Amino acid sequence: MNTLELEAYKAELAREILAEDSFDLLKKVKQYFAREKKKETLRPYTMDEINAWIDESEADEAAGREYTCEEVDRRMKEKYPWLCK
Repeated sequence: MNTLELEAYKAELAREILAEDSFDLLKKVKQYFAREKKKETLRPYTMDEINAWIDESEADEAAGREYTCEEVDRRMKEKYPWLCK
């Protein structure tokens, strides 16, 4: 698809959106567009990255840098009190 075809396609899509009267449909289209656009920026993790996280966690555990669920919960509530409402 060349630039001219792309611009024509965008203009056609814009006309269809501007002619639409359903707020619910437009809301769904916007949400879908945002999801699809975000997918372009995401990439899968590599096994090297995952293994590095595991190594880091095991080193933290060996060094005694670990927290109970209750400690994490308390820290989160202190740091983000608006999430507890």
